Amino acid sequence: MSSEKHSYRPIKFLEELQGNNHLVLLYDQSKYGDLTIAKYLQIGLDLGESCIYVTFDDPKKIEEKLSSEGLDVKGYRERNLLRIYPLEKSDINENDALDYLNAILQESTKGMKAPYRFVGRTVPNVKSKEGIQLELIQEKLFHENFKKNNFSYMCQYDISQIEESKRQDWIQELLKTHHHIIYASEPEKSVGFETQLLKSGE
Repeated sequence: MSSEKHSYRPIKFLEELQGNNHLVLLYDQSKYGDLTIAKYLQIGLDLGESCIYVTFDDPKKIEEKLSSEGLDVKGYRERNLLRIYPLEKSDINENDALDYLNAILQESTKGMKAPYRFVGRTVPNVKSKEGIQLELIQEKLFHENFKKNNFSYMCQYDISQIEESKRQDWIQELLKTHHHIIYASEPEKSVGFETQLLKSGE
């Protein structure tokens, strides 16, 4: 895959993006998801943005993944430009979804300088209908209020982890609440585009 990185379509798409964007990353193999995330963060770091990876996973595992893709995790972390921010599983519901999101954004950026670039997801389990429904509520609220913030955010989804019985419906709903989609898969299948193009084709 290393020889394909420079021509990999999701990476080329990210390199051409400008301004603050709310992106959704869908992937069916973790190696393509990891590659795309690392490049997304590297672009932000090169632009002087503070980058935050919010995760329910072990931060050390995330650091290892990013490092394996060539990101100088230790160096950027020591300069307070990159932070792996661990989230704890908590009982949230649709009534406090926006407050929960705002609290994460504020807490995870303490001591860092704007503008910010985020990657991650704030609902741990989207395998159940309840989990993905809550995630969709959060995504909708977040997208509706996105212009108020000075950052970019990439929401990541392993397709196999999305609730199976209505998976295509859930994905369609996700596309409605993001500016851009990246499908990171085999090079010949991968793609990145503006979700507004879907609306123009309806």
